[in-house]
Amino acid sequence: MAGMSKTGHLPAVPHDLVSTPEALAAVCDHLRAARCFAFDTEFIGENTYHPILCLVQVATAERVELIDPLALAKSVGGVQPLWDILADASIEKICHAGDQDLEITWLQGGHHVPQNIFDTQIGAGMLGIAYPTALWRVVEHFSGVTLAKAHTYSAWNRRPLSQAQFAYAIDDVRYLPAIHSEMFRRIDALGHLDWMTAACRDLCTEAANPVDARKMFVKVRGAGSLSPVQLSVLRELAALREQLACDRDLPSKNILKDDPLLDMAVRMPEKESALAAIRDVPRQIIEAHGSEFVEAIARGRAVPKDQRPSIHIPPEDSAEVKRLAETLWVAAQVICLGQSVTPALVTCQNEILSLARLLHKKKSPDKHPLMTGWRHECLGKKLLHFIHQNLHIHLAMNENALHADFTQS
Repeated sequence: MAGMSKTGHLPAVPHDLVSTPEALAAVCDHLRAARCFAFDTEFIGENTYHPILCLVQVATAERVELIDPLALAKSVGGVQPLWDILADASIEKICHAGDQDLEITWLQGGHHVPQNIFDTQIGAGMLGIAYPTALWRVVEHFSGVTLAKAHTYSAWNRRPLSQAQFAYAIDDVRYLPAIHSEMFRRIDALGHLDWMTAACRDLCTEAANPVDARKMFVKVRGAGSLSPVQLSVLRELAALREQLACDRDLPSKNILKDDPLLDMAVRMPEKESALAAIRDVPRQIIEAHGSEFVEAIARGRAVPKDQRPSIHIPPEDSAEVKRLAETLWVAAQVICLGQSVTPALVTCQNEILSLARLLHKKKSPDKHPLMTGWRHECLGKKLLHFIHQNLHIHLAMNENALHADFTQS
């Protein structure tokens, strides 16, 4: 790790983990006084339903601290003082690609929604650098330092941490305060601060959305081939699998894989004994929960026809729709890049295709995702004006970047 970067002096690094309530209180006092700090988490989630939080890294402009939630779990309150700060809208928090970190914060912090977040991955997109982009690329762009890329899938629950783990954890937050300052300055100069704030607020809102077990059926491989009554049964089965996984703190596929779950929905057995005839249904699941699965199947079959779910699979698009979608995609890229915003941060080709379908059928696009929030201001509104020939885009290259001026008629 370098002691100096293009973004200025780096914060001091720790030599020990924060593992006592007294030490955590001192760190939280420092974070509150700083009014702005970076954070990251390390967790293990492969073998459990809820991820196991193993480490929380925080950094101000002055110092980095590594907090040990495994040790603090033994004390009253655990890491709650830190979660309270993350939910405090008066203090700015910096993260990079923070969707999973924010979700863990929401889960661990008593479902208090994180507030006032500045995500440097979103920031990179607002500056036209790239989106999505890895932390090491952002650090390299702003500081000239190349970070090690190991330990992403390390055994973070082991103690003591290795020297390499310690260094990796520090690097995950050490550069973010200085990068944040420079990003903020550049985003402000472009006039994108309102978009940045809204995009980060959306990130927090999405992270605080609990899993809806009754919508999990759409993720089951092969669900699109089922009839409405079979889908109704699958919805009940998938919701039951999700509940059992949560109760046992196991990944849902460890309870029952997709193939036997789908087979249950197709065959719709009425007795527990018939479950044994379905391939790959574990005997212990039948013994422990067979009656629950049979009851779920019966509930699904009993749903009235007009209330059964469906999965819409659009037909093959016509040549006219495909051409319109390709045209809109080019226009969307020009509009975004011309404002120094990475297109992938704002939209994607499937979303543009859905807009092309609406426009081709002469349906109102008002409820399309691009017609609300900051994305409407950045792209949606301009794209509609361009389609209706009410917007002229004047392009120029400036220092190897596309620059656009918009004239509305």
